[in-house]
Amino acid sequence: MGEFSGRAAFVTGGSRGVGRAIALEFAIRGASVAIVYKSSRHKAEEVVAAIESGGGKGLALEADVGDPDAVAAAFAKATDTFGNIDFLVHSAGAAVEWANVRDLDPKMWAAFIRTDLIGSFNVIHEAVRHMHTRGRGVIVAISSIAAQMCQSRNSQGAAAKAGLEALIRVVAREEGRYGVRANAISIGLTDTEQASEAFESWGEEAAQKIIARIPLQRIGRPEEIARMAAYLASEDGSYITGKVIQVDGGQLIAG
Repeated sequence: MGEFSGRAAFVTGGSRGVGRAIALEFAIRGASVAIVYKSSRHKAEEVVAAIESGGGKGLALEADVGDPDAVAAAFAKATDTFGNIDFLVHSAGAAVEWANVRDLDPKMWAAFIRTDLIGSFNVIHEAVRHMHTRGRGVIVAISSIAAQMCQSRNSQGAAAKAGLEALIRVVAREEGRYGVRANAISIGLTDTEQASEAFESWGEEAAQKIIARIPLQRIGRPEEIARMAAYLASEDGSYITGKVIQVDGGQLIAG
């Protein structure tokens, strides 16, 4: 019996990368896990199979987080299946279109904000309504050090993640008295498909220079992010709310 036995998690972006690692970590700790995906059905079903092979309960749910009705339907299906949702881990996000502000297509900006900021609100809004009524719950959002670094050519990521972190702090302030905690994990370069796409955009030489500046001299592993998410959701993290915690190998302080 794990520490999350008898509880359920709703994990967006759970079919791959950091979200997948989080879904598996919560399942290992005993939680039933609803894995929300937009297009990677096969990968989501693979995560469910991995959870079930370990004796856990998993559920794959298709939803575009930018669509509030789709999010509400997925959340309703998860609660119908598992009874209640104790943990929300919001990890879904779009790939950045790296470009200077003057060159960025406004349609690309709007599409990214729809997923990464409006989508964050849609998911957190639905979870907060449920947790407020229950009088308990934990929200963990996956953010990025882009919100603090404000790199050139990444106005989308900087703006959306800064908004997400502000939203988390507001929720923590509003809902703490009702038994709901909310925190964000701000991640640096992590070994995911999105990181690979960023490396390709930057070029090999530039990517290696960036890695060399990270104090720990490597990029992160999704499992390292997953363990922090589990800590924040656990009783060990029961007095932590409204925080943005960097898990980045020191990348932010290195600049």
